[in-house]
Amino acid sequence: MADALATLASMINVNKLEDMKPIQISIHEAPAHCCNIGDEEEKDDHPWYHDILRYVRSREYPDHVTENDKRTLRRLAIDYVLDGEILYKKGKDQVFLRCMDAVEAKKILEEVHEGICGTHANSFRMARQIMRFGYYWSTM
Repeated sequence: MADALATLASMINVNKLEDMKPIQISIHEAPAHCCNIGDEEEKDDHPWYHDILRYVRSREYPDHVTENDKRTLRRLAIDYVLDGEILYKKGKDQVFLRCMDAVEAKKILEEVHEGICGTHANSFRMARQIMRFGYYWSTM
């Protein structure tokens, strides 16, 4: 919640002479990014990291983006490394994590959760275990 408020605060220009209006916040059952990812991503030709991959590979921006979007993409691309056709994200400990699309992520989740060495752990523990195996995707 604090991160969300800090993000909102950084996006608003405040005029201290005027009265501040309260911010309306609603709480949802699941995070908003989970609602945007589903079967549509499997049908899409571009994985979630397509724009980052395109920028890292050839320094090209997507069509019709604002200067703010370009700045954000440059900032995000700092943490990514391209090796051949495979995109890696630098982890906090500088270990490279392979970026996965939705189909590959689903297979990895199934294998870690239900596979031969699988454990029925909670989501945080599973995410740490998958990152230890060297994989990454945006909604992990």
